[in-house]
Amino acid sequence: MSKIKSFLKPSIELTTASILWGFGFIGTVWALRFLGSPAIIFYRFALAFVVGLGILFIFNRDYKMWRNEFRLSFWAGFWLGLTLILQTWGLITTTATKSSFITTLYVIIVPLLGYFFQKEKLHPLHFLFVGLAVAGTAMIVDFQWSTWSLGDSLTLANAFTAAFHILYVGKIAPRSQHHFAFNIFQSFWCALFALCLLALDTRWSLAPLDTKAWIGILSLGLGSSLFAFYIQVKAQKVLPPSLASLLFMMESPFSYFFAYLFLGERLNNLQSFGAGLIFFACFGATIIEQKRK
Repeated sequence: MSKIKSFLKPSIELTTASILWGFGFIGTVWALRFLGSPAIIFYRFALAFVVGLGILFIFNRDYKMWRNEFRLSFWAGFWLGLTLILQTWGLITTTATKSSFITTLYVIIVPLLGYFFQKEKLHPLHFLFVGLAVAGTAMIVDFQWSTWSLGDSLTLANAFTAAFHILYVGKIAPRSQHHFAFNIFQSFWCALFALCLLALDTRWSLAPLDTKAWIGILSLGLGSSLFAFYIQVKAQKVLPPSLASLLFMMESPFSYFFAYLFLGERLNNLQSFGAGLIFFACFGATIIEQKRK
């Protein structure tokens, strides 16, 4: 019972983070009407870093701890920055709903990477769930290669980089002395990475943004980046990776709900079945991993 209670609070927090990430797809679509991908990534993480650093400066001026979190967060910032560059770029030519469900494949990819690179054992059923997830992805894009867009390919690549980010955070989180500071400096590295690409982007001015675009940037910076990623680092110190991955899956249905509500996106019967298949495969893979461990 004590373990269940210890998991309850971080589980609720991580579900809240999934809601914020789910809305982040809509915020990105709104911002993409005026800004390029590197600009969106730069502004959202620069905002998270500046606001977060201000909060940290007020409440904790342990500069030795700051230096430790600054070093620890470098690779987390690299993988997260690359993930969101690919995801944001992909949303130019794919829908928020397709992007969110294809991204969910990281739940399958995380154990596979552990199998190939860290020699971790996998349950034989895991490979069945991989096949189901691939089939579900094919259904979402209507089976036809002619309908598979560059955005879908970029989103699939983002699922792999997201898996690397999850693996790294899971490994490094126990060494973090201050999860909020870790996320602030992770945001700094993400913003710096995006800044290097900003010269390639001609759409970086904030002047033309309308109300929805501003809501998008603010929700991405303060909600998805500052708050939600802080919760991820904090929760992965307590929750088993399998349970954390299961809660990450909630991002997709929340994204579809918001896309249905604000963007008018709809799935046909085949696409709906494919989305359900991905969700089932990710759920099944998570459960067998939890039982194995």
